[in-house]
Amino acid sequence: MVFDQMGIFLVACCHGFIECVMEMAHSGELAKYGLTAVNKVLDVCRNDQAIDHDIVCPSRKTVTTSSIGRQAKELHLQLVVNVFHGFSHNCHCQLENHPLYLTGLGIEDLETCECIFASSNSTTPLIWHASHFHWV
Repeated sequence: MVFDQMGIFLVACCHGFIECVMEMAHSGELAKYGLTAVNKVLDVCRNDQAIDHDIVCPSRKTVTTSSIGRQAKELHLQLVVNVFHGFSHNCHCQLENHPLYLTGLGIEDLETCECIFASSNSTTPLIWHASHFHWV
């Protein structure tokens, strides 16, 4: 039971407001968490949204071939890679997914979730051995 909680998957806006949080249980970072987050953003925020992900290439393929693919296309969802991870991708991937080359993102680095996770590191000693009830 110690390894039931694998962490959290979250969606935050560029202002640092957390919009969606999911507990990853038993499975680690699987596509189901990303799809659930995308579906929630499309339902709540609707048109012309941009979502960044460290692994945008496989994420785009997953969203496109999933049951929410048509809705994502109709609502003009844009999947992009954040600045830090973007420079590790090949040239074609950078030109297609990096915010530096896309219109509408301004000077946003899309590293908000990284900042949230970094600021939450201080809570680790408090919840490391907590029961599920207290962890939640």
